[in-house]
Amino acid sequence: MQKSFLTSIGMLVTMVFFAGLLAFHSWQIHHTQRHVIQMAQSVQQMERAVARLQHELEHGGLGAVAAGGDAEASPTAARRGPRMGGLSAEEHEAMVRPGNLLQARTDSVRAPDAQAGGTLRRAFITDIPGLNPLTENSADVSELYHYVAESLAAQQRDDPDRWIPSLAYRVEVNDDFTEYRVFLKRNVRWHQPAVDLTDDRYAWLREERMVVADDFAFYLELIQNPQVEAAFLRNYYQELESFEVISDHEFVVRWSEPTYQSISFTLGLSPMPRWLYAFDEDGEPFDDAELGRRFNNHWYNQRAIGTGPYRFVSWQQGGRIILERFERYHGEPPAIDRLEFQVISDATARLNNLRAGDVDYVRLLPTQYKNEIMDGGTRGFRTGDLQNDTFQGTSYFYLGWNSERPWFRDRRVRLAMTHAFDRQGLLERNMHNLGRVISGPFFIDGPDYDHGIEPWPYDLQRAAELLTQAGWEDRNGDGIRERIIDGQSVNFEFSILVYGHRPEFIAAMESYRNDLARIGVSMRIQPVEWAIMVQRMTEKDFDAFTGGWVLGWITDLYQIWHSSQADAPRGSNRVGFRHPEADEIIEQVRRTFDDDARRELFRRFHRIVHDEQPYTFWYAPREVAAWRSGVRNVNFSPIRPFDSSMNWFLAQ
Repeated sequence: MQKSFLTSIGMLVTMVFFAGLLAFHSWQIHHTQRHVIQMAQSVQQMERAVARLQHELEHGGLGAVAAGGDAEASPTAARRGPRMGGLSAEEHEAMVRPGNLLQARTDSVRAPDAQAGGTLRRAFITDIPGLNPLTENSADVSELYHYVAESLAAQQRDDPDRWIPSLAYRVEVNDDFTEYRVFLKRNVRWHQPAVDLTDDRYAWLREERMVVADDFAFYLELIQNPQVEAAFLRNYYQELESFEVISDHEFVVRWSEPTYQSISFTLGLSPMPRWLYAFDEDGEPFDDAELGRRFNNHWYNQRAIGTGPYRFVSWQQGGRIILERFERYHGEPPAIDRLEFQVISDATARLNNLRAGDVDYVRLLPTQYKNEIMDGGTRGFRTGDLQNDTFQGTSYFYLGWNSERPWFRDRRVRLAMTHAFDRQGLLERNMHNLGRVISGPFFIDGPDYDHGIEPWPYDLQRAAELLTQAGWEDRNGDGIRERIIDGQSVNFEFSILVYGHRPEFIAAMESYRNDLARIGVSMRIQPVEWAIMVQRMTEKDFDAFTGGWVLGWITDLYQIWHSSQADAPRGSNRVGFRHPEADEIIEQVRRTFDDDARRELFRRFHRIVHDEQPYTFWYAPREVAAWRSGVRNVNFSPIRPFDSSMNWFLAQ
């Protein structure tokens, strides 16, 4: 019995021993596994840190320059640590402090799955006269500079009311919005000019340049110079009181009175390099008295320069404009290496180039949308090799009447021209319902548009009555109305300029011409290319024209509608609209910050132009975009350019 007891005790001790040994072994395995996991996590963290560091080194993210603009990095700058959204740690800390008008961006330039590289080829519908952003009032030029240049701040594309850092990281403003203190990033490089820098003639342009406060001072000096043909911009800076340079990276903008537009036109300030545009091609400075005139015809006007993610490479007029990614860009770089804007004015040629793979992205005309997509005329849209979408931009089309011509001085005549224009019918027949008829000059889906104002109806009988009331009658029985003006009989015969590259516009005008003929008015259609059309509109060398405006997110009426702009050289009030009450509203809304009060003023203005009909407001279009399936992450925004390819990428 004693032996059995001792045996049981021995077995129990043995079991305890092995249990302890097993527990110790399990603990060792767990500890080793945890250690391995911790080591793996550490390695991953180190890999991410190395990747971030490599990215910053590749894209100029580390380092800064001396205050004088020297391109050499300072020793202390290299110790500032990683950048956040293109900002140093110190700049980021200053950006997030209270009192900054700018907010950190909440989106990303690159999609999470974006593949880097490749060339995106876009169709450019029309050629342009030049690339000087101060003298060319063209949406096409603005679109190109979206990729090449930058301003102090930018509107976030998916949240346009959010101003995010661009060239500035902090902007402070006083209580009444009359003084803005701006703090510039220190690591922003200008692109090198697109000239042959190996040629000794351009030796004076070889030095690398950094953006400093004087670049913004020069921009404002040019806009305010009456010699410079920038009337479309100058009106926005009439209340600018002063510009004070504090240092190379700090300046103050002061306005003489509080204006709502001071926010967007301060944050929207762009730099202009004095070191380039104040000199002739041999590097000799212009005389101050001649600077403005020399700037209008500057030797660099056929090229572009900026600080943006893409640098200008070349422009062959009538051919293509080439941009390449700027590898020393200060912010998050886009995925696509190269952008080519190919000038293809013929709509059929654009579509054929897309089918053949010679271009990657085009806009389609309404007739093409119906024939090639809705009716399945192009196989690629059925197979998925080609993609498409429609989108609403903040734009509208109209017919503009030159009020200085004898036919269109009378409001009743302009109203008659609108009644004779079958806007809805033409929208359905010629535009295949890609748009909505409008009654005024505001974004149709925005809060400023008054939907309580109905567009004037198509009514030929009413149009004829209004013409008779205005004194236009067919007295000699030839089928054309006439009127005695300054002692002479004037026939109601006029010409209308039409976009030459929009066949559906020409077709619509042909239908309009037939309706006008039925009420005794003769209209000649003059199709012209865009460059010629812009010149003739600018010089007011027209009776009427088919026009279009691309609107900003923030409404300002001054440029297009104020009486002062009717006589401004190269101004945008091309039709000569003059109305004292409208002028008062335009001036008052600029001084009004309350949203409800602004909208009430906009509604009053909407009613005035609806009654006066300086334009026959036509329709707000839905645009049609088409692209090859290898183009990824295609998206659109309510701010221009609506189809920015900055965050697209190409499947490799």
